[in-house]
Amino acid sequence: MSRRGHGEARLLAVLTLTGTVNWADRQVVPILFPGIRAELHLSDTELGIVGGLAFSLIYALTGFFFGFAADRWLRVRVIAFGLATWSLATAAGGLATDFSTLFWARFFTGIGEASLFPCAVSLIGERFPPERRGRALGTFGMAAAIGAGLGIGLGGRLADALGWRSVFFIYGGSGLLLLPLVLALPETRRRRDGTTRDPPLAAARTLLADARLAVLWLAGMIAIASGIGYAAWVPSFFVRDHGLGVTEAGLLFGAAALAGGIVGSLAGGMLADHRGRARFAGEADVAIASGLLAAPLIVATIGVATPWLFVPIGLAASISIYSFFPALQALLVRLVPQQHLGIAAALNVFFLGGLGSALGPFVVGSISDATGNLHAALLVPAGGFLVAAAVAAAAGRVARRRGRRGERQPPLAPRPRV
Repeated sequence: MSRRGHGEARLLAVLTLTGTVNWADRQVVPILFPGIRAELHLSDTELGIVGGLAFSLIYALTGFFFGFAADRWLRVRVIAFGLATWSLATAAGGLATDFSTLFWARFFTGIGEASLFPCAVSLIGERFPPERRGRALGTFGMAAAIGAGLGIGLGGRLADALGWRSVFFIYGGSGLLLLPLVLALPETRRRRDGTTRDPPLAAARTLLADARLAVLWLAGMIAIASGIGYAAWVPSFFVRDHGLGVTEAGLLFGAAALAGGIVGSLAGGMLADHRGRARFAGEADVAIASGLLAAPLIVATIGVATPWLFVPIGLAASISIYSFFPALQALLVRLVPQQHLGIAAALNVFFLGGLGSALGPFVVGSISDATGNLHAALLVPAGGFLVAAAVAAAAGRVARRRGRRGERQPPLAPRPRV
């Protein structure tokens, strides 16, 4: 492996490992719902707020600051600051005594976690050539799957053995152990001769005015609301309706999220590279197919007669859900100039990690409270993926119609002669 290749591999490995801790700290909360609900006497709506809204709104808003930082400062140091902040805040969740204190612990976790995505996307967009960005983003996207698997699977087992408070302490402490690896990454800002840096608000306005990006973000927001809403509540559904223990539910759904997410993220990234070479904005084709597959698989998952039938169906659902996002991220990096990638990633965080992630658990929890039927509430994410697929199709059409500013649409690859 060349020196450059070794540096790329090292960067991607550390970013993926840090992202794994980021997602584990984020996704561990739903599997702790039964214990938190019993001890703190919270409603499903309050749990939905803790699992989504408390974290996601400040995560989205703080992302703008970190997007600005990613375009101007040393991104490795920004990530290290965020890692320390979210790890300490996660540990503080174990000290919660009521809804309010748990809300604020998740609030500060959201502030710290907002640092990673803008900086990581900026680094990947700068260090990896276009023909390998989808795969790199897919590899980084595996962190969501691995983190969710650890958050749900290991978190449920630890909660049964040690209690939900200890889980927050363990997960928060593990993040601090990664600080030396992050700080050891070499980085210097590359000079961008001939380019100017717009003020962050001006850059954000320019990006928001781009119809291609607006439709792309709408597709991602609907998809992640559906995916997070499903993932946050399906373990509780099997605990309540099928009598599974928390440990069993954690292992079952954690394994599906882990295996399906790894396969889905890698497949989504690789297929995005392939479709992107075939036609301009072909990455959107992968998102369309993923959404159309995810919808019926979610319906099948919550309709199984026995929880263990979930294994093959839930695994397929997980693959479909996770493959949606690397494709859209690869298209985002293709459409946005490098000097604006940090702000673009911050807007991505706002729409997906903020609005989408907040609405998903909250909407499902609210419908469950209103109807007294969590099964019916979980049908909403299935419908959401059908809508997301339709919007992804519109995003591809708009991108092909407009092309990239200052760049001709690449020609289709020649067909081999038979």
